[in-house]
Amino acid sequence: MKSVEKGKLSGLNLTPRKRERQTDPEKLFRSLTLRGGVENIWEPQAAALRQWYARRTESRTILEMNTGGGKTLIALLIAQSLVNETRGKVLYVCPTIQLIEQTRLQARQCGLETAAYYGSNWKDEDVFMESRGPCVTNYSALCKGKSIFRRQQPDALILDDAHVVSSSIRSSFTLRFKADTDLFTEIVSLFRPYFEKAGYAQQFASLQDGDPIPLLFVPSFEVNRRWQQLTKLLKDGGVDDEKSTLFVWEHLKDRLDRCCIFISASAVEITPADPPISALPQLSDCPRVIYMTATQPSPVQFARTFGRIAPNVIRPAGKSGEAQRLFVFADGETDEEQREWTRRLIRTRKSCIIGASRTHADRWASEATLYLGDTGNAGLEKFKKAQPPEKLVMAARYDGIDLPGDSCRILVLDGLPLGSSMIDRFTDEVLHVEGIRASSTAIRVTQAIGRIFRSNTDHGVVILCGTDLQKWISAPQSQAHLPDLLQRHLQLALDLRDLVKNKETTYEDLMNGILTGDRDWDRLYGAIGEYDSEERPAPPGWLIAAAGKENLAFGLLWNGNFPEAAQHLALLADEVETHDRGLGAWHRHWLGFAQKRLSQPIAALQSYTSAANERGQLGRPKVSSKTVMASDSTRTPGSQAKAIASLAQDIPSAQKILAKVKRDLVYGSDTKSTEAAFHDLGRLLGLSASRPDNTKPKKTGPDVLWRFVPAKAGVALELKTDKKTGSQYTKKEDIGQFHDHVQYLVKVHSGEEFLKVIVGRLLAVSCESHPPDDLRIIELEEFQKLASRVTELYEFINSSTDGDALSVRAQRWVEFLGLQWPKCMEGLAFSLASDLQRGETTANEVL
Repeated sequence: MKSVEKGKLSGLNLTPRKRERQTDPEKLFRSLTLRGGVENIWEPQAAALRQWYARRTESRTILEMNTGGGKTLIALLIAQSLVNETRGKVLYVCPTIQLIEQTRLQARQCGLETAAYYGSNWKDEDVFMESRGPCVTNYSALCKGKSIFRRQQPDALILDDAHVVSSSIRSSFTLRFKADTDLFTEIVSLFRPYFEKAGYAQQFASLQDGDPIPLLFVPSFEVNRRWQQLTKLLKDGGVDDEKSTLFVWEHLKDRLDRCCIFISASAVEITPADPPISALPQLSDCPRVIYMTATQPSPVQFARTFGRIAPNVIRPAGKSGEAQRLFVFADGETDEEQREWTRRLIRTRKSCIIGASRTHADRWASEATLYLGDTGNAGLEKFKKAQPPEKLVMAARYDGIDLPGDSCRILVLDGLPLGSSMIDRFTDEVLHVEGIRASSTAIRVTQAIGRIFRSNTDHGVVILCGTDLQKWISAPQSQAHLPDLLQRHLQLALDLRDLVKNKETTYEDLMNGILTGDRDWDRLYGAIGEYDSEERPAPPGWLIAAAGKENLAFGLLWNGNFPEAAQHLALLADEVETHDRGLGAWHRHWLGFAQKRLSQPIAALQSYTSAANERGQLGRPKVSSKTVMASDSTRTPGSQAKAIASLAQDIPSAQKILAKVKRDLVYGSDTKSTEAAFHDLGRLLGLSASRPDNTKPKKTGPDVLWRFVPAKAGVALELKTDKKTGSQYTKKEDIGQFHDHVQYLVKVHSGEEFLKVIVGRLLAVSCESHPPDDLRIIELEEFQKLASRVTELYEFINSSTDGDALSVRAQRWVEFLGLQWPKCMEGLAFSLASDLQRGETTANEVL
């Protein structure tokens, strides 16, 4: 070893590094050397810091500030405070790589040290490892399988844009195969036999032809039967080798049997029923988590994700982030007319366009550059520096993209924002869980609007394009879910729209006013404080409690604790179905899965069937009379069962009529025979059936009417079984006709409540139509399956050897087969006509 010459170190001196120990974030800020645009902190920011510091020992805290309210600086100061206090490892988590770099830039400008980790690479790793500053990372790095932060257990987490936590966790547990991949084709082929035997052949064929509307759920009993084949298929397809899938595969590889599988025209998704937070100890076991957000997460979504009631919220008062906004309602009766009007309005102006789907985004391809996610960051930076009339279009990117100040002052929202995953769409459009839907949509709308408003000075224009978006955002019950200031902006916008309609001003003049800081505009905007806003409606207590219990039950299921999972799911289903039958059916379906895994086949069959009776899309297993009789008890017959028993005295005649019904329930031009089949099907269900539109002399009313007189209820059926694929339901011939039927029902059957149903293909509803909010579109195949169950009903009544009276047998099978009113209708798969108005807006088209 080479010796060091004497005296060589004599001139060296050390200055021991003093570790920062300041934990008060306000004092910490005052000690910083500021080199960027931050000169001071506003009072709302200071109030937020003081409130957090007073409660800093709480394990979970939500800190909500307006978009543009200086949230990043507050989060950085809190992160550094926690580093100083814990002498440990603190993560600052962002949705995108762009926001990682943006956060680090602000930290450097404030004299704060940070590390960064994303894309499996470190920057300034020593800052994090030596606990000198936080590590700024993204949700993908935090949540993915084999995450390094599972080994580097953080002492605290700052979760920015906290409303995306749930979707970010889910994406880390979701395999998605697009329609142009071999794995998509192979997975579809694997489950094709089930759907064809289950009566979904037509939907399956439409899906394969590229129809964006059908969304098929593979029932858990079918996944359980095929999961080993699916595992081999995926491994042979290289999911454990491809970078895009291997980290998700790490989570799913041993649990495919308990995953949900959804199939659409554009993709297959494999995902857990609930994001399993227990599989992410770096998140679930973290001592302290701060959720930074401009849009408070729904208490229901928070409980569903984390299994606990949302913590108290810090929401400082003040004017931070209170930018001036002008909302413009695009003119036109159809979506395309509104797009053309918008194109003319922004022709010479620099604008960002956010489409609700890739289909929406593609409609702007001739005049705008398409943003393609993280690979398009260079394009985003280029757009920020570009001059008018440059335009950028994004497909369903409602967060993680910031275009502050002069980089963009005009935003176009094309279409109502939808969820980014198929399970979101399934919850909205199949289970119809309304308590979740409204708040989720409000969060997406708020985030979309926030893309160009990042400070008090970020005045700008938001153009609302699309009948579905305008209808949603104009409704007071929708606005109530939005932040206070945004509600006021929209009320001002509605008044300004009236001024434009009355030709007292134009949108061009209003836009020029806000963009140039015109005094007359400032005078108009000065009225903003005079508008009222509604307090954000709290979800019902039962739904919040159920969400937490759901998280626990699905966590037990995910970890293979089937006995406890079954116990919790049974209690949950009983509690929930009295409030929301769709959500209760979802829980009961998974109860059936747990019971099947516990070798309880009869109990599983009953649970699966009960779930299908409420929501047919959940799947109905094959039943036999002997299996059910083994666990059945004596029933007390009701009026519907007694009516069926009367018909069952002549089984051959009933079976003959049913055979003809099944032959005539077909699409085609001969609607009269189909109407007659519907009439006979209703009668064989034990209901009062008539054909008002075929009754002389007036011939008015719906094609077929089923009534359950004891409940003063029924269903009005208008048959559109002659419409061709690729057509649509029109304003005059289809939707307008149903408005006439509603008047008929009020006049002829006053005091009775009727379901409103169009029977036909799942086609788009014309944008200029105004369908009743509760108008359902039900495919003919659903009634074909209903007729098959009615056939089983009479067969089982006839084959029973128990000696019970016909009415008792009828009651037993009416209940078990889901044929009792109103389940015989409520259990049929349907789409709301209002949802089909945005048929082009499907979540599975999102990039």
